[in-house]
Amino acid sequence: MEPVHIIGAGISGLGAAHFLSQRGIPSIIHEVGDYVGGRAACIRQGAHAFEIGGKNFSSAWPRFNALLDEFGITEFEDQHPGFHIVLNDKLVALEKSKTLTGDLRLATALGPVGALQFRNFLTYARKNADRLNYSSGLIEEVERRWDHATIDKHFTPKLNDGPLRLFSIIMGGAEPSELYPSLMMLFASGFGKGSHHAVAGGIGQFHDKLAKGKTIRFGSRVRRIQTSGGHVSGLVVEDQKGTEMIPTDRVISAVPAHILRQLVDLPAYGRVAFDQLRYFPLAMINVVYDAPVFRDGVHSIMFEPDAPLGHCSANRLHSPHHVRYTLSGKKARDILDAPDEELVGIAEQTFSKRLPINAKRLEVHIARHTGGICGYAPHFTAVKRDMLRAVDTIQGLEIAGDYLEGHTMEGCLTSADLAVARLMDSARAKAVAA
Repeated sequence: MEPVHIIGAGISGLGAAHFLSQRGIPSIIHEVGDYVGGRAACIRQGAHAFEIGGKNFSSAWPRFNALLDEFGITEFEDQHPGFHIVLNDKLVALEKSKTLTGDLRLATALGPVGALQFRNFLTYARKNADRLNYSSGLIEEVERRWDHATIDKHFTPKLNDGPLRLFSIIMGGAEPSELYPSLMMLFASGFGKGSHHAVAGGIGQFHDKLAKGKTIRFGSRVRRIQTSGGHVSGLVVEDQKGTEMIPTDRVISAVPAHILRQLVDLPAYGRVAFDQLRYFPLAMINVVYDAPVFRDGVHSIMFEPDAPLGHCSANRLHSPHHVRYTLSGKKARDILDAPDEELVGIAEQTFSKRLPINAKRLEVHIARHTGGICGYAPHFTAVKRDMLRAVDTIQGLEIAGDYLEGHTMEGCLTSADLAVARLMDSARAKAVAA
């Protein structure tokens, strides 16, 4: 059986290869880098495992948890129970398991209107958590009601600068003025659903299990998806040996939307749909210190809008000396291209205004996600229909990635599973027609 060629060894690409293997179908993954996991990779540096993107999961994620069971991964660590948000120049706690009920300090900081808006928003998100996804019709209802304007236009300034900016920065690396409410509602629906954990020892164990037994060509850059008569006919691939044309009639793209857009010709409506997706750049800095940096019950801080540091947390509850600085949002974009040492210095200086650092660096790792993470688009359900409709005009091509079913690891796996299912349905239809 001829293999399916997959572009990208991130969660979506590895997931697609795994779901194909469950059906007895081989695959070849083309990865331009030298490691798996993509923007959620776990980089091993000396004695440390540096997670450079998403690392936490929810017990409510069906595909991710099924794979944990399949792989025999059973040791987990609890995620932070909440955040501290800089509001009115003070650190104010926000617990994940609560609305504003009984949280007088947060309610006071937001004011009566902001507090009521936030409680109503979270209550709706949690009540409808099972139906707030891109496969259910409810998210489209939210889009119709809310997506005529960005997040900041719907809520009070204090709520936007505090809890809602926490959501927008973490989920999209962007400001409330740059994202739309439907995406925030999608993120918030998982905020209090299930329990939240991390894989003990790092998410890299999960990636390694997904990658085991798969054929992965590292340093392989796909330059073009060739088509002929509305069918996939091959890949133009470049590596250290040069450029070659690989004949194939089945491809799954698992790279960001803006990269796929450059690889293949799509109908005009498809080009318009793909171009509506926004990606926002950020940098993730892991630093291990010789003494604890987080303390006094603080494990995670969301910074104010004029700070270049968007969010910062202890890598694990038990490791307050291992810090993950995320430089994201508008202010961060002014300094993302600065030299490494300067970037770390800015992060530490910003953090020290809230919790002074009395420790020395032992190890540093910087990951610059210049391509960014997906901030989706307003009225995304309609955009998604046009993207899938456009891809469907090319037989043998399917897509998976962070821009289809949500950019959590569960969302990426869901997109991969659906892409494989569509590819198999298309193959069966072709066989029947023949």
